[in-house]
Amino acid sequence: MKINYVLWLIAMIVVNSGWYAVSQQSASQEINRPGADFSESRNAELTSIIGDESDYELEYCFDSINGAVHNVSIAIIQNSETIFEWHGTTEEGCMNHSSTTEDGEIVVITYVEDGVDVTTNLYTWPMKSALLLGMFIFSIVTLVVAFAESVVRGVIKERMKNSAESTEATTIEQQNTNSDIWQEPVRPE
Repeated sequence: MKINYVLWLIAMIVVNSGWYAVSQQSASQEINRPGADFSESRNAELTSIIGDESDYELEYCFDSINGAVHNVSIAIIQNSETIFEWHGTTEEGCMNHSSTTEDGEIVVITYVEDGVDVTTNLYTWPMKSALLLGMFIFSIVTLVVAFAESVVRGVIKERMKNSAESTEATTIEQQNTNSDIWQEPVRPE
């Protein structure tokens, strides 16, 4: 019986580890990329399952096509308020900005001169805020399944015992009723 407890503890660890892995997955939104139509202003959505704040990371790269150094800038606006702004040149390569802000729509504004390729991706973690609640729910469900399994095993064992007792009673009755002088002949098999 104690081995069952260990197995269910292992099952709980596996289920919660799986939930942890799922909740840490990011969702990416492509803002701009080389070869696609460049847009100076792109809308993106920040959402989380629980709460009203979202973690996000903006990854942006500016590459000069013609080898010249160009001025570039990027900004994030939410509710008519600038929550991030960066100004630089194409020599600075790829950069990241990570932060937390309230859920809702944001606008990513990119200013570049001609001759610049832009790669901008926005990463969010919408399920990260539900990590603890998900672990609690999955732990409770695992425990319910464990105890339900024990109950079902007990019911099956009881039914099999009752079935065996009724089969023995039927066999004894048949032997008592067949104790007449006349019996069926034994046939070779």
